[in-house]
Amino acid sequence: MSSSDYMKTLGESIFNLRKEMGLTQESLAEKLNISFQAVSKWENGQTSPDIIMLPLLADLFKVSIDALFGRNSGGGFNASDLASWKDDDVIRGVIFKGRKILSSNGDLSMFTFKVEGDVLNVEAGCNINCGNVEGNASAAGSINCGNVGGNADAGGAVTCGNVEGDASAGGGVICGNVGGDADAGGGITCNIISGDASAGGNIECKSIGGDATSG
Repeated sequence: MSSSDYMKTLGESIFNLRKEMGLTQESLAEKLNISFQAVSKWENGQTSPDIIMLPLLADLFKVSIDALFGRNSGGGFNASDLASWKDDDVIRGVIFKGRKILSSNGDLSMFTFKVEGDVLNVEAGCNINCGNVEGNASAAGSINCGNVGGNADAGGAVTCGNVEGDASAGGGVICGNVGGDADAGGGITCNIISGDASAGGNIECKSIGGDATSG
């Protein structure tokens, strides 16, 4: 792939991910402390972000840097993941369109991976709806579950009971207690957060053990 192709792909990724998060060019620019004209030039393929901007963009959009360049669309799954998956106790939900595995850049909002009862660990390239999760819960979409014994990581919102580990969401976080850090693109509504709290929206909690940063 040529440098111009990478520039175009990166611009398209930023545009799509920005739209998925409901951000305008102005609001994205504000979060990155740059001008909205710079964002516009990125999305039109006229220029590319400085290399130091790539980790900031990846963290903001909750994707890998590879995903920004189209090597793994939007934090979902790609074909290479299948070969690397272990024969373990993780329940994984994947949606195919033909032979292509859809990711969060596809229209996965209409799909929900529903598991009746409790699970040990669960991953899905769409939304997750389940009972308690003994270990970790990870979704390209939203997570709606009971208590999570490990980390809860979602491209959309996290709505659950207590999270013993970290709670990370591209949307909002609504839960009981968080044993680690809480990081949300939207707002955070919890009881107690033992670690740090960072949100693009408001933070409404009774107690925060670490630092709190809100938009």
